[in-house]
Amino acid sequence: MRRDQRVFFPAFAVPDGEGGWLIDLHAWCFRVRPRRLVIPLVRKALRFDHARLTALQKQTFAERARWMFVDNKRGRSIAVAAEGRLYALGRTRPNGHLRARIAVRLPPESVPPACAVTPVFRGTASEPIEIHFLAAEGLSVVSDIDDTIRVSEVADRTALLRGTFVDPFEEVPQMAELYRAWACEGAQFHYVSATPWQLYVPISAFLDASGFPKGTFHLKDFRWHDRTFFTLFARADRYKRTSIEPLLKRLPRRRFVFVGDSGQRDPEVFGDLARRYPRQVQRIFVRHLTGSAPSRYRKAFTGVDRRVWTVFTDPATLPRSLTTDL
Repeated sequence: MRRDQRVFFPAFAVPDGEGGWLIDLHAWCFRVRPRRLVIPLVRKALRFDHARLTALQKQTFAERARWMFVDNKRGRSIAVAAEGRLYALGRTRPNGHLRARIAVRLPPESVPPACAVTPVFRGTASEPIEIHFLAAEGLSVVSDIDDTIRVSEVADRTALLRGTFVDPFEEVPQMAELYRAWACEGAQFHYVSATPWQLYVPISAFLDASGFPKGTFHLKDFRWHDRTFFTLFARADRYKRTSIEPLLKRLPRRRFVFVGDSGQRDPEVFGDLARRYPRQVQRIFVRHLTGSAPSRYRKAFTGVDRRVWTVFTDPATLPRSLTTDL
């Protein structure tokens, strides 16, 4: 008998101003369908010529595609335990997801990462959730994924689909090394992408294998059976803006560095946020892809200090130290 599976995505916590922490939790409850049912459905939806794939590509396709057609489970109760207390988070929505915020009080001598938040299912606790504690002051790097740190070719729908479902994920050279250098200085990371949450597991496994720092994820809600279906390949600028801005609002004393590319509308989104939050947005780095003229960047960053934004093609030209660069 197939049973419910639950994924808890990396969470983040911010100070509550009273000596405690507010932790934003995000869970997903589902059941995986048998592959013999999933593969034809995904092939039809994405219009893949399965016969032309190699054996390795078919295996990769099967592993990734099964996440897209899981049975999302609505109305499932989710609970966690922290600091000796049980927190009932509520029930999952029709898409199987649940988002909740809990307030945790820690002993005065406690170091925040020592706080473990553990899912509780049928009275049994499991592995603690990955939590990123964001101090009121500090440095956050908000990074796009597609064509910024993973080669995706978002401008080419066929290439994007193959890169998402068939081909091995490929790192943009030198970006993991750069991010690790920033992490060593204390930077914390937030990965933002229009990739649907269904692909979190393979995407996070790729980032881990490539050596990117741990961080929170901000992906797109998507279901085959409602209006979110039509947003899978829609422009990502609105989604990215609504994912990034809450971080700026909740952490007004923190400094932010944005990293993206010119394949979508990262320059325009970053420029708009920099104009609205000039004291927080310290640096912007945009990976230049073919097809973008210099005039586009000048327009996108109108009114933004020229020292703030940088367009690059070679990551080796970016500063390895953010503390001395800011």
